[in-house]
Amino acid sequence: MKLELLPPDPKICVPRHWLSCALPFIIFIFMLLFYLSGEKHKDELTGCGFRAQLCVPERSLSSQVEPGLKSGELHCLGPDKLPGQLVRPFRESLTTEGDLQLPQFLDGWRKLVMLLDPLGTFFTFATQEASAKLSALESYSRGPHSSHYQTFSAMAAWEQDTSKYSPGLHILVLLHPALHWAQLCLGGIARVQNVDVGALCGEAYQRVLGPHHPWLIRKAANLAFLTFPRRSQLLALVCPGVHEQDAQEALSHVADILEAVYNRTQGLLTERGLLTGGVTLMSAGGR
Repeated sequence: MKLELLPPDPKICVPRHWLSCALPFIIFIFMLLFYLSGEKHKDELTGCGFRAQLCVPERSLSSQVEPGLKSGELHCLGPDKLPGQLVRPFRESLTTEGDLQLPQFLDGWRKLVMLLDPLGTFFTFATQEASAKLSALESYSRGPHSSHYQTFSAMAAWEQDTSKYSPGLHILVLLHPALHWAQLCLGGIARVQNVDVGALCGEAYQRVLGPHHPWLIRKAANLAFLTFPRRSQLLALVCPGVHEQDAQEALSHVADILEAVYNRTQGLLTERGLLTGGVTLMSAGGR
């Protein structure tokens, strides 16, 4: 007599093992969202920004901090290190008082993307959003009207002519909160001791960026924040091979220069009525 083994009923999932049943589906959804978001944001940037004031203490906009490199320059801020390569062009973008040098600004942003990308899934999500917009703005700064895209003031004067669409200004508005998010998160990693940085940035996400994202994206982001590396691991990724205290000081300096650039940009956008209360109001203009 032969015994015939029946395959397990796929509809049966023991309640106490619900997590093992659901986990593959959750991972699949998250990966799918991550892939789709990368495709979607080639055409549209949602404005990946944080303004949660609890992340890290900030100076007022009026202070317009423009830090220089320390006299005893930290190893991580050297010309052959990524934090130093990031600080220099961002600092140079502020050389004209009351204006922003766009080629240096974009160079600094590219280095910021390189710094953030290895730090974790949500950082990668944010840099994917920013990269497409950076490429578009760079194409204007190198195109037939490149002379109008060397400074913020020149771009604003050129594009705010009512006969023209304002693609460069629109892109800068969308990049603006992403820069703030980077400043808050990196500043928190550098300066806030004994904190779960995933929870810290996750709270900022829910308060600021989450309301602008679909429900599934918000849930996927929550999972990404749960996988954030520890603070010590993030510092080691930012400044490999140095003492944690040195990495902390270098990252704090990076956050300072990001704050200075953010403050300058905030002032320029606000003067032209492109921002209200730090919230992006500008229409996509059909783009």
